[in-house]
Order: sequence, then C-alpha cells, then structure tokens
Amino acid sequence: MLQPITERTFYLPGANNLGVIATGDGDAIAIDTGLDKNSGRALRKALDAAGLQLRAIINTHHHADHIGGNDYLLRNLPGVSVYAPPLEAALIEHPVLEPVYFNQGARPHTALRNRWLMAPRSPVQHILGDLARIERGEPQQAEVAGVAIEIIPVPGHSLAQIAVACDGVCFAADGFFGPAVLEKHGIPYAHDVAAQLTSLDRLAARDEHWFLPGHGELVARNVVGDQLSANRAAIERSSAMVLQALEAPGDAVAATARVVRKLYGEVALPGIPQYVVFAGAVAAHLSFLEQQGLAQVSLEADGLIWRRTAT
Repeated sequence: MLQPITERTFYLPGANNLGVIATGDGDAIAIDTGLDKNSGRALRKALDAAGLQLRAIINTHHHADHIGGNDYLLRNLPGVSVYAPPLEAALIEHPVLEPVYFNQGARPHTALRNRWLMAPRSPVQHILGDLARIERGEPQQAEVAGVAIEIIPVPGHSLAQIAVACDGVCFAADGFFGPAVLEKHGIPYAHDVAAQLTSLDRLAARDEHWFLPGHGELVARNVVGDQLSANRAAIERSSAMVLQALEAPGDAVAATARVVRKLYGEVALPGIPQYVVFAGAVAAHLSFLEQQGLAQVSLEADGLIWRRTAT
C-alpha cells in the first residue's frame, strides 16, 4: 500500500523504496521500480489500490535494483514513458554494460548475468538534465507528465545519479543510506568516492521537509543531518580500511581480500555478484586514496601494484 508523505507524494516501502508523485489528474509518476517483475507488480497493485494510473517512470540511476521493474510495467501498462539522467540512460537501455564493467570490460561470465547485476533492457524516451550541469552539481528544473520537479545531482554511488525534489520531498535515491543498510554492507558502494562525499554535502544543504533514501526509512529534515553524517563516517571508515590494507603492497585483488577479512573474518562473501560489487567499492576507494595523495599504483612484474605513498 502506498504510504503518503504529502498531499501528492507517496512511497511504497520495501528493500527498495519506490517513490510516487500524483499528477493531479489521476495519473502518477514512479521514481524507480525496484529489482524485478515482483517489485513492478507490487507497484502496479499499489497504484491500482490508490486509483492512480502510471504515466511515467523516473529512473534515478541504472543499478538493477532501481530499474528491474521497468520491464514488467512497460509490458503491462500502455503509454508509460521512461525518464533518466544522461550516462545512466545508456546503461538502462543496455544493461549488459553493468556486468561488463564489473568484469574489467570483458564479456561477462555466467555468474555476472543475473538479476542483481543485469536488469531486463528498458527503453528511455526522455533524458533528464544536462550532463555538464550534473557534473558541476547544479540543480535543474524539469517537467514530467505535467509536474514540475527539481533534479538534484547526487553522483558518486553511480556515474550521474540524480535525486528528485517535489512538493517538499527529496526522493534521494542512493545519495545516502539508512543506518541498518550501512551496518549490513560495511562499505557503502561507490563509483566515485569524492563525488559521493560532495553529494552528501549537497543533500545536507537542501531544505525539503522529507527525505526518502532508496534503502532505509523516510526521515524528516530535522534528523536527516544525523544520517548524512553517519554516511560520511562510514565512507571515511571505508577509506581508512582500504588504506590499512596497503600496509603491504599488493594488487586490487589482494587489497579486497584484506578488507574482506577485516570486516568478516574468514567468512566468504555470499556469492560472486556480491564479491564483484564489494571489489568495485574497494577499487573506488583506491582511486580516491590516489586522488588524496595517500596511495599510488605502478605497473610491476606481478601486475598493477598499489602501495601507500611515503609520508
């Protein structure tokens, strides 16, 4: 059942929170669609129960757990248009690119071709926002299904991720995570750690009354600062762990193994998809440490070797 936030904004709670904006004429805009056809079906039932007809989908970024319900909804509901940011749209339309980049650009092996990393292909009819302005962190105004929204750049977790502001509500996507999610995953996934930290600052400066993360509880403006601070602390702890893993030089695989042992002891990650996502986050922190002048990489006989810089 849709949970009201304001008179025309709602969300369907779950492992992935799905946002809904009512257009005022019986139609609705969905903000993300969840992991698969089950989440798409649940969203459709919730909209039906509320007397709303889906007219548009805004995908905040390309990760499978945010676009996986598109296919079911587009096949079963006529006339629905998909909106997405630049760069993200390309991966939504060609979802094989996600397991490709998790496999160092090579053809993905079978274990990477699953619903966690490769959603069904979805067309994107409308690009939301200008990429250069997103990269500069500039909010942009847009109109979707007759509704005025504000696009807030929150890259870092993904290449060009956006949040959506409407009616005093910030649908923040994976710009930040709830406390239980931070505790569960140890290292919040990042594509670009510096951008991720900047996006937290950008969200902290917003004045919406409500903030809905993609994963976590709806939070009011007067407490969102605590959650944003907790996200920053988790990211900084992650960088510190990766830096500690470079006490002895090693490649990215060795650094990942050391961080896994630090967090989980001798317990292996549950599967290959989880491992490659974790390794991707470690790689993002290695790049961030290089940006900070704390680590460097060199080509040696054993491959690309990371080490701490001399201080």
